[in-house]
Amino acid sequence: MKPFCYIVLLLILPSCVSSKKYKQLKETNIQIQNELQHANNLVDECSKTNLNLEQKLLNANFEAQLKDEKLDASRKEHLYKDKVIQGLEDDLIFVKSSNAELSKRTDELSASNKMNVDIMKKLLEDSELQHLKVLNLSLALQKQDSLNIHLVKRTKKNISDEKLKKSLEKLGFVFY
Repeated sequence: MKPFCYIVLLLILPSCVSSKKYKQLKETNIQIQNELQHANNLVDECSKTNLNLEQKLLNANFEAQLKDEKLDASRKEHLYKDKVIQGLEDDLIFVKSSNAELSKRTDELSASNKMNVDIMKKLLEDSELQHLKVLNLSLALQKQDSLNIHLVKRTKKNISDEKLKKSLEKLGFVFY
């Protein structure tokens, strides 16, 4: 049994720790537990900070997405405005060419009108000359008519009504 006691003693003795070492181990354990608690607190704080940062990241991503959408809308609006401006520039070019063509036609019509005015003046002069000729002829006819009337009156005094009727019937006049 002695060997058995020695074996048990050999086994128990190394497993036993001195009280000084035990206290030191206990203090180390408490210190490690405090450090563990402190580390857990830090992990909790980091988790909270991480959640806050994740929330901020989500907000930032959302804002970035909104800004990208606004940028796309702005680009589309810019392209639309460029197309409108191009259309207006094309219209302006068309209007300028139309104005140039109208100006050219106006100049041509003005020149044509000047020629027409000259022609009208000549026609008016010619018509005035013809009017004067007509007036002269009508005056001459009036003079001739007055002479004829005067001659008829003189002749009537000399010729009787019967002789006058016979001579007029010879000329083709019919009296009723």
